[in-house]
Amino acid sequence: MLKVLICTNHMASIGGSEIVALEVAECFKKNNYLVDIVANYIDSPVIEIAKNSDINLFNTDELPNPFNYDIVWSQHQVLPILINHYIDSFNNKTFFVFAHLSPYEHLETFGLYTERLLANKIFFNSEETYNQLSNFGVPINISEVFYNAAPSEFICEKDSKNEQLKNILLVSNHPPQEVLDALDILKNEHGLNIINIGVKGHVGRLTPKMIEDADAVITIGKTVQYAIVSDTPVYCYDHFGGIGWLLIDNYKNSEQFNYSGRCCLRRISAREIVDEIITYFPKAKRDVSKIKSETLTKYNLNKYIINIINIAKESISEKTLNLDDRQKIKSESEIVKSIKQYYNAYNRLLLEHKQLTINNNELIIKNSELNSENRVKSARIEDQKLKHQELLTKFQEISYNNEEL
Repeated sequence: MLKVLICTNHMASIGGSEIVALEVAECFKKNNYLVDIVANYIDSPVIEIAKNSDINLFNTDELPNPFNYDIVWSQHQVLPILINHYIDSFNNKTFFVFAHLSPYEHLETFGLYTERLLANKIFFNSEETYNQLSNFGVPINISEVFYNAAPSEFICEKDSKNEQLKNILLVSNHPPQEVLDALDILKNEHGLNIINIGVKGHVGRLTPKMIEDADAVITIGKTVQYAIVSDTPVYCYDHFGGIGWLLIDNYKNSEQFNYSGRCCLRRISAREIVDEIITYFPKAKRDVSKIKSETLTKYNLNKYIINIINIAKESISEKTLNLDDRQKIKSESEIVKSIKQYYNAYNRLLLEHKQLTINNNELIIKNSELNSENRVKSARIEDQKLKHQELLTKFQEISYNNEEL
């Protein structure tokens, strides 16, 4: 059976790079490949998601041999550790794909040696990322922008004539306060139903059904492509600000910057967001189908995966690694190991901090409960004191009466 190895830095919380790795893995699975994912750091909930998709997860300490796979998809420059360990197994049968998912994250930069020596294909999630990394000498002939393409499961059609706005889906791990305030206004003053996916709401993997059930989505990044291919209007705004409703005459500029909001860095108030959402929703609803017709081909992840599969089968590489190449890969491997060491230490501290926060919150709740119990008991004591005083007064009256008698 044909095999694919996906290399990435972390497979733990649900974030952009984790979802890319999972979606690429699932797409290869649909095309009858056995898929393994290797990462420096592995944790829940991604462990359970991968297991449910019948995808094997490995830690880089387990050192799977990349030359035993037909295709290797590499993110975050994790691969040099494995290549160096199995350098004597080097062959030209493995097809190497490198993916870069951000123009500013340091782990997303163009590789020092391994990528330059072994890459058969290089992908970039946006034109912004490609333009930024082209300064590092990226080979143009094997480079391609894949536009954070969406799995085919998200592709569907909606009735464009239905222009009533009822359900808004917010998808964000970092929503700015003006968006949260705007959603409160839309809910309380306009009676709209708000569904929140992300750190401020439900934490879980976004599904095609969630997009399908929404009349509009407020988001940035790769969720935008999910919405577009499903005929769902997108209000593009988050922690970088944003362009607002994606329309036929403005989406291309936003697309270049991965729909991040960095195309304009426009910040507006909660009331202005509400006014834009209510006023221009009908136009955004009409325009999204036009945007979809222009972008559907390049926003379909399966197209890129099938292209990789076809090229990999036809590719006949004549690459060799001389002594100097091997020494460079070895040096890069040591650098990557150091990054892994610090990153894992950071994650352990993060987990400890998270647990301490949980413990602290539990103590706060317990303290509040104890204070509440103490107030109840204090009230009872005061009540008993009052009753005691009443009884004492009555006893004194009776004693006084007895003395008179």
